[in-house]
Amino acid sequence: MSANLDFARAHLGEVQAAAERVKPHIRRTPALATDLDPRLVLKAECFQVTGSFKARGAFNAVLKLPAGTAGVVTASSGNHAQAVALAARTAGLKALILIPEGANPTKVAATKALGAEVVSDGITFANRDQKLEEAVAESGYALIHPYDDWDVIHGQGTGALELLEDAPDLDLVAVPVGGGGQLSGWAIAIKATRPDVRVIGVEPAAADDAFRSFQSGTLQRLDAPPDTIADGVKTLSIGRRNFETLIQNRLMDDIVTVTEAEIEQALLTAWLRCKLALEPTGALSLAAFLAGNLPEANRIGLLLSGGNADPGLVARLLQ
Repeated sequence: MSANLDFARAHLGEVQAAAERVKPHIRRTPALATDLDPRLVLKAECFQVTGSFKARGAFNAVLKLPAGTAGVVTASSGNHAQAVALAARTAGLKALILIPEGANPTKVAATKALGAEVVSDGITFANRDQKLEEAVAESGYALIHPYDDWDVIHGQGTGALELLEDAPDLDLVAVPVGGGGQLSGWAIAIKATRPDVRVIGVEPAAADDAFRSFQSGTLQRLDAPPDTIADGVKTLSIGRRNFETLIQNRLMDDIVTVTEAEIEQALLTAWLRCKLALEPTGALSLAAFLAGNLPEANRIGLLLSGGNADPGLVARLLQ
């Protein structure tokens, strides 16, 4: 079945408005060539403010809040946490952020350094959605959901607009998927402006809920938090709005999975050959390309979504 282009075009104006709204607060990240393969264009969101693409959606959502909002609350394994903390500080708002126990300590420290109140005690990847609902009710703060939020989704799509401007000859774009906010925004922006470009999601095989959702056409949920080094995609399922965008309206052409060994190899390739300090989640699309899991195409865009790596993990792999 073909993509519902009317759905994508109905959202395009919001993505374009988000691009103007967040422009003063983010970086236009580069589209890089690489010696790995002349067909590749790397969208290096590891150079983004706070080290990941998340700043785009966080700023768009925070800047759209009504006057008089006292604060914001969210749950995140780290990248969305940092982005919301910075956006809230910029807007003069308080930020309460739930980060699961055992999360990347570098991301936790960075979130606290940006002025957010961080709560981790008793927060797990399994219960964080429930805890988030409780925190919203108790605090009275505005919820900035990490992926199931149209303002966040539209903000994430601004990166795709940049890439299509910088590399107008792309045939295929590969994007990591966890909760689906980034991929939804990118799919909307791409299909609304360049419907011929194929949009491919990339997910760890150990966290294949989106893959199974795409295959079955029904929203699938993992029974337990996945065991993957790609900590940015440790969600149990994609969001409702993301399912609507990617699967019900078919804006994602396909989704592939990568093994933990393939993610590790991609991370090493990024650091040692591309000289890019990626985190495991940020290397997912590169892992799919190196493993030969992507469809053949003449020009391939890879979204490198973030660079907030755990130094201990990187040190272990480099050794």
